[in-house]
Amino acid sequence: MFWRIIRRLLGANRGRLFVILLGLGAGAAVTAALLNLQVDAKRRLTTEFRAFGPNVLILPKGSSAASSETLPESTVHLVPVNLPSGRVAVSSTLYMVASVFVPQSGKSLAAVVAGSNPLGVSNGLRALLFRP
Repeated sequence: MFWRIIRRLLGANRGRLFVILLGLGAGAAVTAALLNLQVDAKRRLTTEFRAFGPNVLILPKGSSAASSETLPESTVHLVPVNLPSGRVAVSSTLYMVASVFVPQSGKSLAAVVAGSNPLGVSNGLRALLFRP
């Protein structure tokens, strides 16, 4: 009797069956997409924000782009590395604004240069800009 009812449901009105299956398929696709977004969103956001660099910069009081002040190395040891929300990564980085000459246009441009070894950064810039 069960199979007879199922056969009549499927065979009696094919148009209605097609609409039902189309609705079920669309609902399943939307549900799968939303579950994928919910599960993967936190990981993707974390990865994207880490690509932007540090979230907090500790600079000398009253410093500006024109000044050449730096913090003492002992300041790095004052930053807490274990917080309840997670581990904090500490990195000493030197930021500077350099005037870069572009041979093709004959103009000088201001560029922000970041690195932990100023000599390595300047050698890398020289190799990058004046490559034959």
